[in-house]
Parts: sequence; C-alpha cells; structure tokens
Amino acid sequence: MPTFDQPTLPDLDAPVCRFMRTKALHVYGQDTPDAFSTSRSSHYHCLRTQFVTGPDAGLCVPETCQPGRSCFEPR
Repeated sequence: MPTFDQPTLPDLDAPVCRFMRTKALHVYGQDTPDAFSTSRSSHYHCLRTQFVTGPDAGLCVPETCQPGRSCFEPR
C-alpha cells in the first residue's frame, strides 16, 4: 500500500497500465504525475473492473499496476 509521508517525484519513464484511470488523466492528459505515482488527490480505478481493484483483486494504483502483474497491459 502506498504511503504519503514523503513526496516523491514521478518516474516519467515508468510503464503505465492502459486500464488504470484517474480523473487527472482526463483533466491533465496522459503525462499527469498522478499516472506515475499515487496522489492523495486522486481516486484510481480499473477500466476492466470499474472498481478500485483489478481483475486479480490487487489494488489499482500506479505502484502496483506494473509489468509482472497478470492483468497489466502497457499503454
């Protein structure tokens, strides 16, 4: 689970799952920092499940929606 103690700069080269969504993607576009690291101001959900967890029941946040996860597909 992500923590919010320390602000982190997003790794803009990190892969992003094409099914992970947050309002910031619609407002700011695909390069929003909220797509690369969890933000306290964003609510994340999976397009496949329309819920906060993915098809594998794992949490849908940038840090966990990564390669190696069974449901991950790069955008």
